Amino acid sequence: MTDSSSGPLRIAVIGTDGLPARYGGFETCVEQLAPRLARRGHATLVFGSSVGRTALAVDGERLAHRYLPLRANGLWSVPYDLLNFLVCWRKADAMLVMGVSGGIFLPLMRLAAGRRRIIVNVDGLETRRDKWTGFKRWFLERSEALAVRHAHVVVSDNQGIADMVLARYGRTSSVIAYGCDHVLQLAEGAAQALIKERFGLAPGSYLLTVARIEPENHIAEMLQAFLASPQPLYVLVGNFSATPLGRELLARYQGEPRVRFIDSLFDPEALAALRAGCHIYLHGHSVGGTNPSLVEMLPYQRPLLAFDCIFNRYTLGDEGGYFADVSMLTRQLQSPQESAWVPGPSLAQRYRWEAIADAYEALCSAAGATP
Repeated sequence: MTDSSSGPLRIAVIGTDGLPARYGGFETCVEQLAPRLARRGHATLVFGSSVGRTALAVDGERLAHRYLPLRANGLWSVPYDLLNFLVCWRKADAMLVMGVSGGIFLPLMRLAAGRRRIIVNVDGLETRRDKWTGFKRWFLERSEALAVRHAHVVVSDNQGIADMVLARYGRTSSVIAYGCDHVLQLAEGAAQALIKERFGLAPGSYLLTVARIEPENHIAEMLQAFLASPQPLYVLVGNFSATPLGRELLARYQGEPRVRFIDSLFDPEALAALRAGCHIYLHGHSVGGTNPSLVEMLPYQRPLLAFDCIFNRYTLGDEGGYFADVSMLTRQLQSPQESAWVPGPSLAQRYRWEAIADAYEALCSAAGATP
């Protein structure tokens, strides 16, 4: 086991879809974190799925990638996480496990790892998501419990998640959120030209949401409130074609001229332009801790209306505006208070990737200890 006093570490990052990022918050986190760890001298190996991937990340001097022919999400994530571990455990000083899908194997992984460090980021406690029912929910609950119990260290990305982990499992967490200082900010003229040329939009003419299209993100409710308001246009960016709810919303609102659906978008310039040009940003996530889509809006200094839950309150430090249901959001959109909904400019400083890399590096460097 290498520690901070004896030289660079060998760090494996397992459990994500891989790089380049094409899925969600974990992938964005790893895309920012792994190169920083490598630049600090640590040999960093990032696992990813080759299924459906047209682009592969390029290895660097200290940063390498390993792609496996399994899907990284859904039920496939269980064997995928286990295979990640089996490939790397003998060659890693620390394993950063993103998510709890493979937690059912954590007791064996912990036994095999010995003093090799296993750090588990529990994400947003997946069992709270509406899409998991029956056996799938039970299995995830067992995996989550075993992952939390047998990890050397538990990472929560939000104090609200840390409080839940402590209450449910009696484990304390290291709270490490996501960063936002990686987001691209275009010059005003360039942003205006891009949204006009690519999307046919004028700055300040639309509300915006960027999200995965799942029930707990309240996409349907925000659409309902918007349509009951006088606001002119609502632009929603998400994986509409890939989820049952997304396809239902596409079918229901395909003829609505005030609603614009844009399928999942990962172009940094396009996202920067859309974010900078929106009139109000609506964030409906109710689970998942610190949502990257929310913190990534902070540098743009736009009015934010977020679903009122403990996770969003912690993320925004109670700044911005909040809604609890459709009727409340409808009233707010009928009489907007834009200036009161803009978070202070210092809030974004809480979410810096270098500080996040410091925190993960310290966890990987610490000597393994039984919880």
